Amino acid sequence: MRRATLAVVLVLAVGERSMAETSPRMSRERIVRSAARIVHGTVVDVSEGRDASGAPSTWVTLDVARTLKGETQTRVTFKQIGVSTPLADGAFVQIAGLPSYRVGDEVVLFLRGESVQGFTSPVGFGQGAYRVARDHGEARAADDTNNGDQRLEALLAEVERLVAEGP
Repeated sequence: MRRATLAVVLVLAVGERSMAETSPRMSRERIVRSAARIVHGTVVDVSEGRDASGAPSTWVTLDVARTLKGETQTRVTFKQIGVSTPLADGAFVQIAGLPSYRVGDEVVLFLRGESVQGFTSPVGFGQGAYRVARDHGEARAADDTNNGDQRLEALLAEVERLVAEGP
């Protein structure tokens, strides 16, 4: 069973890598429409291991400052496929373009709905993961694809407007 799971994970990793490397730039409207949950928060925990099916996985927990779309919660944990470093048994799956997280990161995430196995990721990989940087009281947000940055409050206001407009 474990070998079958690993084979599936490797096939998914190759397919995801191809998609990540060739996916076109998405509009913010499309990213918002495609997201099941949009949150602004701070990473408080990152753990790696195998999920119940044996797939190498990363669990990320956020303290949520603001929910822009989806169920409002003060703390959210989501699971991404892959790990950033090899597990004790040597397993290593890393998807190109899939964001990584560190405790203390302030982020705005546009998360897809969960798969049957409980996995999710930001819409458009790095296009749906914004890092917040604060400098002299000003907060700015830039996505993981280095597509420029903007004031955090302007980003959040635009996202709220797009969510309110609906599909």
